[in-house]
Formats: sequence, structure tokens, C-alpha cells
Amino acid sequence: MVEIIKLLIVIGFIILLIIKKWKLEYIILLASLLMGMLFNLSPLQIGKYFFLSLIDPTTLRLMGIIILVYILSGFLNKVGSLDNLVDSLRGIVKDYRFTLAFIPAFLGLIPMPAGAIFSAPMVKEIGNRAGLTPEEDAFVNYWFRHIWEFIWPLFSAMILFAGLLKVEIREVILVQFPLTITAILIGFVWEYKNLKRDIAVINKKDILINLKNLLYGIWPILLIIILVLGAKLDILISLVITVLSIYLLNANKLKITEIKEIIKKNIDWGVITLIVGIMFFQRMLQVSGGVEMIPAMFAKLKIPVFMVLFSIPFFIGVLTGLNFATLGISIPVLIPIIVQGEVNLYYAMLAFTGNFVGVMISPMHLCLVVTKNYFKANMGRIYKILIPPLIIIILVALMLVIINT
Repeated sequence: MVEIIKLLIVIGFIILLIIKKWKLEYIILLASLLMGMLFNLSPLQIGKYFFLSLIDPTTLRLMGIIILVYILSGFLNKVGSLDNLVDSLRGIVKDYRFTLAFIPAFLGLIPMPAGAIFSAPMVKEIGNRAGLTPEEDAFVNYWFRHIWEFIWPLFSAMILFAGLLKVEIREVILVQFPLTITAILIGFVWEYKNLKRDIAVINKKDILINLKNLLYGIWPILLIIILVLGAKLDILISLVITVLSIYLLNANKLKITEIKEIIKKNIDWGVITLIVGIMFFQRMLQVSGGVEMIPAMFAKLKIPVFMVLFSIPFFIGVLTGLNFATLGISIPVLIPIIVQGEVNLYYAMLAFTGNFVGVMISPMHLCLVVTKNYFKANMGRIYKILIPPLIIIILVALMLVIINT
């Protein structure tokens, strides 16, 4: 119980500094130090774990991916691909709100950390034209990026989830498919209710030209999808190939001085620092052993099964901000409840929903962080828009469990 209280102190500390509008990268680093002190680690041990987090291959890979995505966004902006993509979509689709949702949803099929940063420039381009607030831009970009979480078989979290349950991924998809449909409907209902209507006039004569411009604007994205999903290359390698391809095809527009300027203007070093902070925080969580105490606490308090199934992954999701880590910690603990003779996929779905909701609101979630930073949005206002849709997801998941068990 003492360990749980210590974790709650850390969470309260994070929330307090967020309210005071401290920069998140500093908050996470300070929270990690606080956790080390609360769990009686010496300064030498804390320094050691920070260094190990900094040189961890996962940390370096994440930093590499984020930097390349920022450079890619800068390249696409410089060569006019973003303008082409937005203009061509507006010439094919009458309602900008569909286009606004389509871009992050389409890019959401690419399994990559902090992937919301990839769609953010295009969403911002459309949002600026439509006069949207930073929070409206941020919500659309963040929400539609994650509508596939429940069913997309190429996400590492889905692969792990099915593996832990020892079932085929298609079985999980069939059960969880209604949640993705719900997420899509929620997103569109919110858009059509809250964003002003602006219907474009489509010139049928220009449709072929717009399709050609769309292909020109979208080919780097398609290339990444083909390399990642078709050729099964690592996302880091795929980004390197794509960035080099854009450079080689547009060498006249991308001189060395301009590339330096793109790197200087586009890379958000605060986000890079935050990645290190999050990896440090996760390592401190593992070292403290506090997360492993959560299931025992729920068992002692004799909390109802549905609440246990939802709450454990939810709480761990808020702490880690990572689907893969959350499922890896929580599902093995919940297996005795989920598997009783045979796998109850609806119980599993409720646990997955707890993970989804926890990660979606977590200040550790890189997609949320980079989206908030990119659009310069207010975190409190983002939460105000985000929480009601998440409550609907929870209610739909509960209804499905009650009906099917």
C-alpha cells in the first residue's frame, strides 16, 4: 500500500505542474527524480538509470524517428507536397471536414511512435483555411489518428494482445470492430456538430488534374506504407529512404542552406527531450516495482470484476502512455479473470478499452504531446473535447460486455 501512495504522490505532482503550465519535458524529468527519491534510490543510482535510459536503443530509435518525421514534414512543405495534397483533396471532396479526418486516419495505418506529428502539418493547413482553433485541430488530428487501435493487425500492441490471450488476431478484430466503428462515428458527429460547414464547388473537368496532384502530394506517404507494410521494413529505415527520395527528386528546391533552415525551424527539441524523460520515467517505474503492486491492491479491496478489468490497464496506461507496455504489464495479471476454461474475448476487450482510454489521456503519450506542441494548443481545452468521446467508448464497451456475457 505504501508503494501505491508513493505512485499517487508522483501522479499528483505531475498533474499539479501541468496545471501550473510547466513544460512537459521538465515535468517528466522532475517526476522521475521524485520517484527515485520516494523509492529510496541514491543520486548515483538515479544518474545511472538516467544514463541507461539515454543510451537505450529504444530511446535512440524514437529520437531518430521523430527527427526524421520533422525533417520529412519540412521537406513536404518546402516542395509543395502539402499544398498539393490539400488543394487536390479540396478539389475532389466537397466537405473539408471529411478531408480533415481522412488525413490522420489514413496516416494512422502506419505503425510509428508519435505518428500524429506526421499528419499534423496537413491538418493545420486545412484548419488554417477553415479558421479552426488550435484545440479543434489538435483533437481531429489526435482522435482520427487512433481510431484503428482496436483492430489494426500490424500494431505491435495488437500482436502482443492476441499472443498473450493465445488467440488469432482476427478473433480479437471481430470482437473489437464495433469500437472502431464507434470511434469513427464519434469523430464525424463531433466534426459535423462543432466545425462550421464549408462546402466547396467541385469542377468535374478538374477531377483528373486533382487526382494527379493528389498522387503527387501523397506519394511519400504511400511509399512509407508500402515499405513498412508491404516490404516489412523498419519505420526508421522507411523514413530514411523516403526523405532521401524526396531530396533526390527535388534537389533543386532543397539546397544545403535550405535543409539547415528546415532542421533549425522544424525540429522541436522539447519533444526530443521529452522522449528521454518518458524513457527515464518508465525505467524508474520498473525499478521501483510500484506498478506491480496495483493488481494486489485491487484484489485486497474486493473491487468488482468489470472495474478490475478496466481499471488496472487504465491506471497503467495513464502512467506509461504506451499501449504495448500497458498490455504487457496488465494482461498477464488479468489472465485468470479473462481465461476461465476458455478465453472471454469480451472481458479482454474491456481490458483493452481501459488501456486505450488510459493511454489516450496520458501526459506520457507521445502523440498527445507532439500534437499539443505542434498546434500550440491548451492541454486543458484538449481534455475538455477529448474526455466525452472517451466516455462514450467506455459505455459502448461495457454494453457489449454485458450483452455478450
